[in-house]
Amino acid sequence: MDMLTRALSGALIALAVVIAPLGRPAMAQGFPSKPIRIVIPFGPGGGTEVVARSLGDQMTKTFGQPVVVENRPGGNSVIASEIVAKAAPDGHTLLMTTDFHAINAAFGIPLPYDSLKDFAFVAQLTTSPLMLVAHPSTGATTLSELIEAARANPGRLSFASLGSSSPHHLGFEWFKQLAGVKMIDVPYKGGGQAAADVLGGQVNLMFIVAGNGIRQARAGKFVAIAVTSDRRAAVAPEVPTFAESGFPGYSLVNWYAMLAPAGTPRDVVLKLNAEIVRSLHLPAVIERLNGAGLDASPSSPEELEAHVRREIDKYRRIIALTGARPEGR
Repeated sequence: MDMLTRALSGALIALAVVIAPLGRPAMAQGFPSKPIRIVIPFGPGGGTEVVARSLGDQMTKTFGQPVVVENRPGGNSVIASEIVAKAAPDGHTLLMTTDFHAINAAFGIPLPYDSLKDFAFVAQLTTSPLMLVAHPSTGATTLSELIEAARANPGRLSFASLGSSSPHHLGFEWFKQLAGVKMIDVPYKGGGQAAADVLGGQVNLMFIVAGNGIRQARAGKFVAIAVTSDRRAAVAPEVPTFAESGFPGYSLVNWYAMLAPAGTPRDVVLKLNAEIVRSLHLPAVIERLNGAGLDASPSSPEELEAHVRREIDKYRRIIALTGARPEGR
């Protein structure tokens, strides 16, 4: 190899070293190149759809590509999760999931995907404390009064459950275990019908998103007993927490998050995260979410992954304590 050839080879190698780091963001610069699909694990009309469509509207404006929201209910969110886990890892198929994602992993049952390894974490979206509400005929206005009534009439009070794999059910089982009370579990497929039956007095109690619960309570249709967050909910500052009501350490907060298939390029994940965080700071989006009883709670990808890992560990402890079993088992 002559001197000119060696010099040219060295120059090309050096140029490659210099431009390689610059070339990596090219994937994000060309993203998105087609419509984005947001798969949600529940039917139309719920809080997940409100969030997905709110973000989809903003992403469409920013990216210049349509964002399609696809409802794929079933299997306690497993069906939607599997679709996204097995999708092309290019950022064009996303999963808008909830704490069901952590609960399914915590139960330890076989799943068609790994809840951590098969997903790229994009951003946390919202949080919403739950509120324990009662029909006025129950007679209880505080957690201590509710426990007293339950102990005086074991197995008489009823609770509207949203399925054994829901945070609502697990949270109530946790409360019953700590309080040492027995109540009737009345299962429902959706929160709308459960709320209707509690409003009608057919069922005594339920957990509901705090923002929705307090509206009914202030109208005299529910009695707000306690919220499940560490601190009092901003939408209901007059309602005490479970910790304040004699259950220190009791904390349960609903959350929504955006995931992508594992292997999605890091720069695409960061581009999606930046757009989601921007959108969740917009007053119009915040107002829309607040109307659904949700608080915008954006995060980094790393913060979301750490949160999901903590949630899996927490629900494993709750499941072990209560002996709860997943749906159909």
